[in-house]
Amino acid sequence: MTPQPTATSDRTDPVRIVCLVTLVASHGLIRLAERYLPEFVVAIGRGPIVAGALVTLGLGVAAAAAERSSDPTAAETRAIAPTAAAVASALIAAVGLLAWAGAPTLDILLGTPLSSLGWLAVGIVLLQAWHVRGPAKGLWPTDTRVASPPSSATAVPDDPSSRRGAVDARPTRIVVGAIGVAAAAVFAAAAVASADRVSAGFALVAAAAAAVGLVGAVALGSVGERSPLLGDRSRREGVERDTDVATDADSALGAVSSAASRLPDRRRWAVIGDALVRVALAGSWPFLILLVVEYRSIGLSIGGLSLAPAAVFGLFVLAEAAGAIVGAVAAPALASRLDRRALLAVGLAVVSLLPMVLVAAPPSAGIVAVLFGLLGCRTAIEPLRPTVGASARPAPVPGPRLPDAVRTAVRFAVVPAPLIGGLLYAADPIFAFTVATTVGLLGVRELGRAFQFDRR
Repeated sequence: MTPQPTATSDRTDPVRIVCLVTLVASHGLIRLAERYLPEFVVAIGRGPIVAGALVTLGLGVAAAAAERSSDPTAAETRAIAPTAAAVASALIAAVGLLAWAGAPTLDILLGTPLSSLGWLAVGIVLLQAWHVRGPAKGLWPTDTRVASPPSSATAVPDDPSSRRGAVDARPTRIVVGAIGVAAAAVFAAAAVASADRVSAGFALVAAAAAAVGLVGAVALGSVGERSPLLGDRSRREGVERDTDVATDADSALGAVSSAASRLPDRRRWAVIGDALVRVALAGSWPFLILLVVEYRSIGLSIGGLSLAPAAVFGLFVLAEAAGAIVGAVAAPALASRLDRRALLAVGLAVVSLLPMVLVAAPPSAGIVAVLFGLLGCRTAIEPLRPTVGASARPAPVPGPRLPDAVRTAVRFAVVPAPLIGGLLYAADPIFAFTVATTVGLLGVRELGRAFQFDRR
């Protein structure tokens, strides 16, 4: 029998170290490339409507793929080993990033009929494999791309120790992911600052992410099926599937309505409220870079060094990553010492208001960096959000497990938000962020109804 590696040997295995570093680095660079994408779209002559449409395309593909991959009857779910799926997703994401990096010139070099916009769309579609089946998808769990439950919510219900371990590991995963994003933000700021054009800086970030992703895929394949690098999520995923969900596509709306009607009123109001906040954020998030670079044009001078707004945005994301670390580390203490309902309501209200506050704030890099840091602190309330599934007990809004039909409905409700946000932003940026803030606050109001119900 082949001896199993010990925990100490796992930590000192050079292949595992290379794999961990490259996966976290590629994760951060992918996130930064996606945050810079709307500005790149504008730099190549398109507008916010096209940027919103591309983000909506990505959300739609990811939502459909996530729904298919979570179907226990799908042959692919049973046939592909977790490590093989992770390697494949990393390789596909690398190809997608290369499509992004060469988008302005690939059609000329290859003689294809695709324009730069077409190659961006191809890259977006390919990158969804990373979001759905990638080995580091849990490192930044506040992404609105796929509203899936965290590992603790999908843990085997009769194994309390497994649930506790998943909950305890969550802050560590967020900290690791935030560090990767922070390092990538510094690199992105330097790349954009050193390039003569924003498009050249974006291409450098995407190409670097593709190169690191390829190295990570090779290292991950070398690790094989040894003990998991970032937590064994695959064993728990798919557990507790809702057996009442209809399988007929024609009855999807009926299944959602039936599942929602079986929820207690307070639980249903809480889910609607949190879903509205997610829609509001998805409609405004992609355009924060346009707000900083195009509308507010916030630059920064440090001694004799002057940074253009596009480079300064990378530093703002660095502040957001620092906030994410603070929120993740503080989350257990806040949940144990404060009223969870107040923490959730105040947190969602702050997150909903911050985009509008960014519009109204003075054009000071320091003030905007602080606001981005507060934006990152949303990790403190993520375990309590009803559409994710509370990982801490007692939950702010008690009730049965959220049916998969309702969770799927929330996932797809977010999809058109970036396109709508792009249409509104093209009309007037202030109007777009005002609408997003209003929708978010309406969600907080619905959540408040659920809490008032508890007091009766």
